Amino acid sequence: MKEGTTVNRIYLLGFIFTVLVIAVHAGNLYLIPEALRQGAAYDAAELLESFIGEELGQIAVPGFFFISGYLFCRSLGGEKITVGDIKRKWKNRLISLVLPYAIWNLIYYVIYLVFGRAGASPRAALDAIVFYGYNPVFWYMQQLIILSVLAPFLYAVLRDSGRKSAIFLLFLFFVVAANTNTVSVHIVNEDALFYYCCGIVAVTFYDELFESEGRDIHRNLMCIGIFLFIMLGFVMTVPGVMGDSLALYTGAIVLRRISGVLAVWFLLCCFRLGKGEPAGWMKITFFIYSTHYLVIRALNFIVPKNAVLLLILYLVMPAICVAAAYGGFLMLKRFIPGLCRMLCGGRS
Repeated sequence: MKEGTTVNRIYLLGFIFTVLVIAVHAGNLYLIPEALRQGAAYDAAELLESFIGEELGQIAVPGFFFISGYLFCRSLGGEKITVGDIKRKWKNRLISLVLPYAIWNLIYYVIYLVFGRAGASPRAALDAIVFYGYNPVFWYMQQLIILSVLAPFLYAVLRDSGRKSAIFLLFLFFVVAANTNTVSVHIVNEDALFYYCCGIVAVTFYDELFESEGRDIHRNLMCIGIFLFIMLGFVMTVPGVMGDSLALYTGAIVLRRISGVLAVWFLLCCFRLGKGEPAGWMKITFFIYSTHYLVIRALNFIVPKNAVLLLILYLVMPAICVAAAYGGFLMLKRFIPGLCRMLCGGRS
């Protein structure tokens, strides 16, 4: 498979997952006063927003972790990993993750400061810049920075263990993730570690399956198997099915999310998408991710609190966020290219 096809396909995956992240955060029916949350229009809006945001949308961040683990280790192939390889990777992540993480957190802090929603103190600034205090969607970025530090060691252990042992280790990570609270964010989030390591195992032992072209029988069987896993995950998370077992319920959620990520990847492979280079606005996913929360908050503040209007806004919100981000990106790139590059993690 040509290198360009793989890169283009990952751009497409990143864009799809970014749109799903927007769908998760764009939920707006909470804006309607509780006394008015009734009627056919509200019920239909709640059902649709819940399905898109709470079911489909939940594969988005796991998808980012999977891609990140895959990309970090994709160029680390070979018999021996040198210190120079690791330094090069960490230097790249310093530019692509750490620097924009700090700058975007600072921007959010200043915005909240201007509007009187944040305190002006060293403690507040530290909380904002280091612990994403005023940019809640960047919990993912903090986890990605931590996992990038651990990545060379995770890759070495998984690669040197061999394929069967690596899969067994993945199973152990899955068990740990299933026995933790997926809502809380820990120093190293257990389910994030699982998704990230899935990406490492995929590129280390199954790169031909993930990067080859065509509709071969193996990929078709994989798609069928993944679909069955997704259905199993849905069944297991139906209230009452798993009884009082929180571990089985959480495990089903993790299973459903990673199955969804794999399903999207293999669907792109099956339909041979990625041969053509994606449009420019599909390649700035980091910038879209970093700005979408502000756009959503601003629009939710001014939209009338009507179920039909809120649903319409919800459905078009991804397009609005992408258009706003692309417009801002083009302006920055033209007038302040250095800042634009830093805000995009060197991706512009």
